[in-house]
Amino acid sequence: MIKVIAFDLGGVLFTEGKSVLVKKLFDEYDYDPETILKVLKSPESKNLRKGIISDEEFWSWVQDQLPEYDAQLIKKEWYDSYVIDDDINDLLKKLRSKYKLMIFSGNVKSRVEYLDIKYNFRKMFDSEVYSYDYGFCKPEKEFVEAMIKVSEVLPQEILYIDDQEKDANVATEFGVNVLIYKRGMIKELLRQLEKNGVKVND
Repeated sequence: MIKVIAFDLGGVLFTEGKSVLVKKLFDEYDYDPETILKVLKSPESKNLRKGIISDEEFWSWVQDQLPEYDAQLIKKEWYDSYVIDDDINDLLKKLRSKYKLMIFSGNVKSRVEYLDIKYNFRKMFDSEVYSYDYGFCKPEKEFVEAMIKVSEVLPQEILYIDDQEKDANVATEFGVNVLIYKRGMIKELLRQLEKNGVKVND
């Protein structure tokens, strides 16, 4: 019996921001997509998500790496590239009275705060597990262990929704139920939720 449903943010509740970002930066500013992705997927970026380095340290490093680009412009456009998925937002409203809802996200603290001001989404959730609070990120096992501990239920009582199999598969090793969501495929997600015994409608 599912008691807790954990949602990823980027790619589930929000668009996958990096792909949106690089297209916009190329179209509007002629910034090279591979160059942008290289810094956003760098070890330094992972350390930012883990809370090992500060927001200021990371973007200062980006500016040093890309002196011909505007690091603060990249940051702003990156954060604005995350647009809420109305289908998932509606689903949350239907689920919140029946299940405990959790955020489980490898994320950047300042981005979460920025998006919450813009969308006020955090109020929809009962608990939040962010990489920067635990020093681990997907797909590290320790991060999944944090999710299970915070849930206060058995792993098999958790349903975790992500958009990336490589990030989600490790959770299955602990007995967590996993669903993969692709943007626009809400009907398929609803079918999978039903198969897992999740009641969306009364």
